[in-house]
Amino acid sequence: MSDFGRSLRQLRQAAGLSQPQLARRVPVDQSTLSRWENGRSTPDRDTVQQLDDLLDAAGRLSRSASPTMPGVVPPTFDVAEPVTTDHIEELQNSITQLVALDRQHGGVELAPMAARLFRSAANRLASGKCSQAIEHDLAAVTAELGEVAGWLAFDAMQYDNARNLNLEALHLSRLAGDRNMELFLLGNMAMQAQETRRPREALRTVQLMETFNLSPRLRVMTGMRHARAAADLGDHRAFAVMHRAQSDLSSSVQSTDPDWAWWVNDHELKAHEGGMWRAVGEPSRAVDCYNAVLDRTAPRFRWARFIGAANLVNALVEVASWAEAEQAAAEVHALANHVSSARAARRIHTAATSARRNGAPSTLQDLLTVLAPHAT
Repeated sequence: MSDFGRSLRQLRQAAGLSQPQLARRVPVDQSTLSRWENGRSTPDRDTVQQLDDLLDAAGRLSRSASPTMPGVVPPTFDVAEPVTTDHIEELQNSITQLVALDRQHGGVELAPMAARLFRSAANRLASGKCSQAIEHDLAAVTAELGEVAGWLAFDAMQYDNARNLNLEALHLSRLAGDRNMELFLLGNMAMQAQETRRPREALRTVQLMETFNLSPRLRVMTGMRHARAAADLGDHRAFAVMHRAQSDLSSSVQSTDPDWAWWVNDHELKAHEGGMWRAVGEPSRAVDCYNAVLDRTAPRFRWARFIGAANLVNALVEVASWAEAEQAAAEVHALANHVSSARAARRIHTAATSARRNGAPSTLQDLLTVLAPHAT
């Protein structure tokens, strides 16, 4: 257990709070809070400060948390150096830092760093120069690192690179016998297929995922992926699948869920519902979904607000709601110096083109034109 995790647990218990009680006050899923206390991940700096305030800790948690600043992730993994449990822990810490940085800054700048670290760890594993006692753990943590690297490449719209990283990580997760990570990677691959307008491939991937022995929460996740792919194929029955996933979400969270399942929440489902309404030609209903997502996303989650606002701008331009589109674009502008997401940039480019074509006010056109290159 890390110093931060130990301190968090002690302070929570001293305050007479259970994990569910503190999780609701943050708010986060209980599984996320459990990972923090067990030292498996660390929240971002703003959340640490919030926990300090909630637990009246006088800065104790902020002092014990490791800072997550760009440049702290090691760029290589020396192939000549014997692998130890310390190296595996270092890789796990790097994963935690990459995930925290992604939530704040997006994938464009982080993707090359993560890919280099994954390649060096994968090469070390392939060399066979590590003891059998830790080979399984090295394969598992390298697969997890590949998943993070693939996600960051996806956000940077480096789709070929993301696909290769996902496939390599998928192979390693199978070697390690990590079915949860295998499922996570398949979900990422389905999302990439959907983003690159290959809905049939996305649906086939989801159908493979549905053959797994799924927990209730993972059934919600696959239901969301299935619904999105079906909507992209023009099947209106997809909304019944999505609404069932949304209604099942509140009762689906279990302590045995994989660590990565924290992101399967009402925000994520509502955002994908918005994409479904746009896919079937009803952007006004998408606007309602994207507005709901932004209303529920705390300011400290900058990347989520950045891409959420970009989605909203796109939908608002489609329905020619110019004043609201300008307001949402102003939010993107306020975050543009802190977050870089190529996927968000593509949405802004699309919105700028639509705004010019549909005769939007010049102030909105000018703002979108300025934003498009800065979103990356």
